[in-house]
Amino acid sequence: MRKTAREFVTGIGECVSEYETVLEGARKLAAFGVDALPVCGEDRSVVGVLSERDVVRIVAERRDPDSIRIGLLAHRVWVVDANASVADAFTTMVEDDLDSAPVTDEGRLIGMLRRTDLRAQVDAWAATGTVPAVATV
Repeated sequence: MRKTAREFVTGIGECVSEYETVLEGARKLAAFGVDALPVCGEDRSVVGVLSERDVVRIVAERRDPDSIRIGLLAHRVWVVDANASVADAFTTMVEDDLDSAPVTDEGRLIGMLRRTDLRAQVDAWAATGTVPAVATV
């Protein structure tokens, strides 16, 4: 049976709003203990990702994180369809050097796919000699 991205989703679809400030987003990153959160529109469609790197950049530039809206930082994001095969998702994540990616079902966020959460599956592939055409997680 083909495993899908849906089976490896973490979280319950936490996200930040494009209208929240970077400071509010940073607090959510800390509260959830993650290094990135999807940025969602009002319909829970993913419009970007807020990462710790974004927050650090704002602070390093001496900009006020309490006055900058997250939507201004949103950049291209790779989204995984919940029904995509894990092998395809994993391969793309490695090729594009993504540590995590939002997972959507019918265009709406359901959670995150993280390469570290795929470790057990990759180890199982290695044990059976069926590793996808990528070298490492």
